[in-house]
Amino acid sequence: MVAAFRAEERHMNGAGFMHGGCMMTFADSAIFTIATDELAGSHGVTMHLAGDFLDPASVGQLIEARGEVVRAGGKTIYVVGMIRADGKPVLSFNGIIRKITRR
Repeated sequence: MVAAFRAEERHMNGAGFMHGGCMMTFADSAIFTIATDELAGSHGVTMHLAGDFLDPASVGQLIEARGEVVRAGGKTIYVVGMIRADGKPVLSFNGIIRKITRR
């Protein structure tokens, strides 16, 4: 699974680079895209999300997140991934999803 968007001015910080919070929000969304098969139509919440910023991203770049589920069982799904800007690594991330049931 791949999640992607084109970086716009509204995603940038005062220095002209993509805001770190924007990148982490994208990573948070991407872990659910990456774990689509394991979620199997159920809902989930983020239990943990961590990221390491590697390089800046700029306006106009294609921002893509790819990753893999490294472990899944029961109600817990572990995901690792990388966000790239025009192919250049800009953020490595890992997250844990907890499946939940609606009441």
